[in-house]
Amino acid sequence: MNLRGWRAAGAAFLAGALAALAMPPLYWLPLAVVGMVVFVWLWETAPGPRSALLRGWAWGIGHFAVGSYWILEAFSVPPADYELLGLPIVAGLAVILGFFPGLAAGAARWAAMRWPALSGRYRRLILLALAWTIAEWLRGHVFTGYPWNPLGHVWAFAAPLLQSAALFGVYGLGTFTFLILAAPTAGWRASIAALVATGLAGAAGLAVMTPAGEGGPMVRVVQPNIPQSEKWRPDTRAKHLAKLVEMSRRSGFDGLGAVIWPETAPPFIVEPGSPALEVMATAAPPGGYLLTGAARGTGRRQDGVWNSLLVIDGAGTILAHYDKVHLVPLGEYIPFHKQLAPVSGFIGRGSFEEGESRATLGFPRLPSFSPVICYEVIFPAAVTGPGERPRWLLNVTNDAWFGLSSGPYQHLASASLRAVEEGLPMIRAANTGVSAVIDAYGRVVVSLGMNQEGIIDHPIPGARGATPYSRWGDGMLLVVIAVLGTGLWAGGLKGNRPRA
Repeated sequence: MNLRGWRAAGAAFLAGALAALAMPPLYWLPLAVVGMVVFVWLWETAPGPRSALLRGWAWGIGHFAVGSYWILEAFSVPPADYELLGLPIVAGLAVILGFFPGLAAGAARWAAMRWPALSGRYRRLILLALAWTIAEWLRGHVFTGYPWNPLGHVWAFAAPLLQSAALFGVYGLGTFTFLILAAPTAGWRASIAALVATGLAGAAGLAVMTPAGEGGPMVRVVQPNIPQSEKWRPDTRAKHLAKLVEMSRRSGFDGLGAVIWPETAPPFIVEPGSPALEVMATAAPPGGYLLTGAARGTGRRQDGVWNSLLVIDGAGTILAHYDKVHLVPLGEYIPFHKQLAPVSGFIGRGSFEEGESRATLGFPRLPSFSPVICYEVIFPAAVTGPGERPRWLLNVTNDAWFGLSSGPYQHLASASLRAVEEGLPMIRAANTGVSAVIDAYGRVVVSLGMNQEGIIDHPIPGARGATPYSRWGDGMLLVVIAVLGTGLWAGGLKGNRPRA
């Protein structure tokens, strides 16, 4: 592995790309081991911090290019006005995201050279794991953040191995995942210890996954499977709305507490007093509610439009709404779109307004819940509203933009991790899939696959007690960092003076 120049960069790029194949939906975990081992070996042989940064950057570019290829699908949805921009945008995104593994490698290399006591084979892994964790946290927060496919997602196929996220969140889970995957670089003893640790984590996860408390009423999730290319056509809007209502009112309708439609389900802007509300109201069960994603307007064009979750009763009254807080930059939101209207009009098809805050909503016969719309579900410690803890989470989304790519499955993995972190069940309604009922341990209880039309009738699962992560968020990550940092200190850092 004593490579130099472009050969080292090429090996890093390939290793990062291979590691991405361990993410959902493939879960080719041995490739994650290969990818992380190569990352560490290339780091060890880097002449200095700058070289380590560039190699880590190349690794990250390969990793995020493969992990984010699914974004290309959105550019090919008719009328595909910006299809030619797809490849350069995805490549540019990979370059930006790839910098964070590079930053981890460069910073760790600098520290190892400055403090020689950190060069031991076990301590170097702890040092790299610390640097990786901090860089991954930064990726989730800098410039509004993009915590897509954090390393801990490689375990999403096995719910028992996700349970430590209830303590330390997905970033803390990623710390231990790094140590396990890269363990072969520290020798066979470390490799055996990693296997034992994985087994113990799985056993502990199984032990804590006891039945949750009492749940809520029966709800119906509607997955209409409407292609994105047809969704907003003026000549098909009435047909699509009728389809949503018909599916909502199928057998068992009278016994439901709520019917749930996906993100922007009505193919028009919903405004107070709109005649369409009378039609939509027929999808609210007797004494229950229609919970639907919708483009919400106020009736005044100058106010703008919000990507919202509406609660509608049988009389067609909008009882409450939640406006999406964390919009997708350039996808849903154009900065300064009102001040620079001609420019924003050229960049895209419009811009939603930003919501004011997260929310927790509660109504008679329906336990309190916090809605999260599409992209918002990928952000740890940011899925519940202020005040009293909700009883469940509701995620409405429209992944039809991304076809049968890996994107919708990776999105589902994020939803499962949020359920584990918060100790709350999640109901997920997706236009073309994957719609699911997820319990408070991140297990998918029932689901509707991609490009399937159908409904899910299921009672809201019970919640767990408040988890440490739900109480203190990323403060728990500081505990992980402090413990590992103390281990470094006790292992030889103490008493060693930095080089001049």
